[in-house]
Amino acid sequence: MLTELINFTETLSDDFKSLGLNPKEGLHVLLQVNEDGSIATKSETIRHSFYSKKIKGVQHSLLENCKQLQENAWCVNTNKCFDLPMKAIHTCSPICVGFKREHLEGGVKYDANIKKGKPQLQERFESYFEKAEGLLTENGILIKAFDNFKSFFEKESWQVILENIEKRRAGQYAMLSQKKEKFESKIQNTTDKSEKELLKENLQDIQSELLVVQPLTDSDYILFYLDFPVTVYKETHGKYLDDKLFNTDKYNTKPDAEGLIYGTNDFQNGYNANMPFLLHQTATFDITGRISNLEARTLYEFSNILPRKTLPNPLPIFVYENEFKKRVIALYKDGRLGFRDLVDSLYLSHKDDFKNYYLLNWSNTQNGIVFNDFDFVSRFEYSLGEVGGLKIQNYFNLYEDKKEKHYKSVKNIFQLEDRVLKYLIQNKYHRVDYFSDFKKEDYENRDFTFLSFCKYRKAIYDYVYKSSRNTIEGKHFNEMVFNGIKDDVKNNTEYGIKEKLNYWYSLHEYFHKSKIKQQTTMASKLKEYQDFVSQLIEGNADIENSNDEQFAFAAGQIIYYLLKKSKSDDTSFRLMEPYLQKTSCESFLQTISEDFARYKHENFSNNFSKVSAFVLSYETETKNLKTLQPQLLSGLFSKNQIFSNIKNN
Repeated sequence: MLTELINFTETLSDDFKSLGLNPKEGLHVLLQVNEDGSIATKSETIRHSFYSKKIKGVQHSLLENCKQLQENAWCVNTNKCFDLPMKAIHTCSPICVGFKREHLEGGVKYDANIKKGKPQLQERFESYFEKAEGLLTENGILIKAFDNFKSFFEKESWQVILENIEKRRAGQYAMLSQKKEKFESKIQNTTDKSEKELLKENLQDIQSELLVVQPLTDSDYILFYLDFPVTVYKETHGKYLDDKLFNTDKYNTKPDAEGLIYGTNDFQNGYNANMPFLLHQTATFDITGRISNLEARTLYEFSNILPRKTLPNPLPIFVYENEFKKRVIALYKDGRLGFRDLVDSLYLSHKDDFKNYYLLNWSNTQNGIVFNDFDFVSRFEYSLGEVGGLKIQNYFNLYEDKKEKHYKSVKNIFQLEDRVLKYLIQNKYHRVDYFSDFKKEDYENRDFTFLSFCKYRKAIYDYVYKSSRNTIEGKHFNEMVFNGIKDDVKNNTEYGIKEKLNYWYSLHEYFHKSKIKQQTTMASKLKEYQDFVSQLIEGNADIENSNDEQFAFAAGQIIYYLLKKSKSDDTSFRLMEPYLQKTSCESFLQTISEDFARYKHENFSNNFSKVSAFVLSYETETKNLKTLQPQLLSGLFSKNQIFSNIKNN
């Protein structure tokens, strides 16, 4: 896995690696360094700017520079910062210091430190710079600037500058707030529409300016930078990374002739922690492998790119270098493409190139990037069926907007995912998350659907995105369909039942693939069942050669007819549940007889008499009647022929 990720990251340009990079939210202060290494502290030499995600538009040029400096000064994680155990200073650089406003007077962490008797931020700068000094390179100006920067913090000169900046910002904020109030008043008192619109536009401009000078909150960062080129930041930060990007320095080798250090990998080190079958069970060594410091840096770059959402998720990492791979990476740079966008853009013209790649799926969590899945895909299959795709037929007479529903053909795997597979396991919000925690509360009154979700969501992901066609086969498709129907029966959702039956009959042959060409389709069987009931009514059915499936379908027609005779206030499909729970033919027929006796005072048609005579006298060969539920449900929800022939009623 690591080799593929390293190779992939190395193919990305520096420009691409910076895409989506933003400054930390808060105040960024750039201090000018004089030729003798001293720091200019006069207000006119100090540049600063504020960043917030709420501020729209082009970033200030200072922030464009600061975000690059910040990226090359930040700690790998707070457990590897220089300010342990307090973890308040999140930079790890001799020429940059960054912390949150909450650690200053009036901040929540400042107050907490007082109560707990812990040292405040100001008392820990000396320790920070002692550690940061080890990152210096042999650069005379840099060393002098570092000494002055250290003195700048230890003598609390930074506080004077910060107070001056905050005073100026507060003055601007007060002035803009007054202007805002005046414009709001004018808008209220203006009746002219065009003038009011112009005032509103001006008000929006003022509100945008207010965001830039708004008071700092506890969550805002305050960063002080020395104005050195980004190359200097990379050199000093690189020394920090060479050590901290390893899991531990216990197994680090000494630098070789090329300056390479080898140590234990710390990148996604717990990826297989919940997959014991992927771990060494009999190994006697305590190191699974070493990587170099350069490889560790590349992986660190990759981990920083993922949260910016400039790469598709899932991410295909093609193994072989070719023009197609270059074109794919070029598409990443053009815009924030998803995996689907990538396939839709290139598959038709590069069908044969969609093979031999690793597919990475990840989540951006509070604890950092988490790898959900990483697997090799030998070939991606996009198109479905023959010319025109898979056909979905409206066998159960669904209507939308008073018109018979028409289904579009399912032409590719993503359409199958959206219209069918996700539909069968979605929660009450009509969403499916393949890798989130299981949330039973999202499946309220959908117990069987939740069971399908837990059991098959990963299988569906593999089926769609990795073309693993063996993960969803006929028996799995059946279970998802009829689990959903059980919930629909319980929740009295006739539309959902008929929709799922339409999918089951239309896609039965697709999911129940056989090496032997099937002569009879499920759709033709449905027609056969319907014809059989018609023949029973007409008196010319071949009863001696009838089968259990025909019996179950006819029984469904009888049950639906009986339930329509019910005068109960409960008209829901829950009345069908006793039938669906039966396993033996004897108890099933007994339930039908009891319902018939309950409604015997009602008028029953000749059609009913003919069909019920067959059903009540039939003996099944099937031992477990639940295996006939598809035919029973089909009879329940197919057009009921017992009502249809007036002359026989």
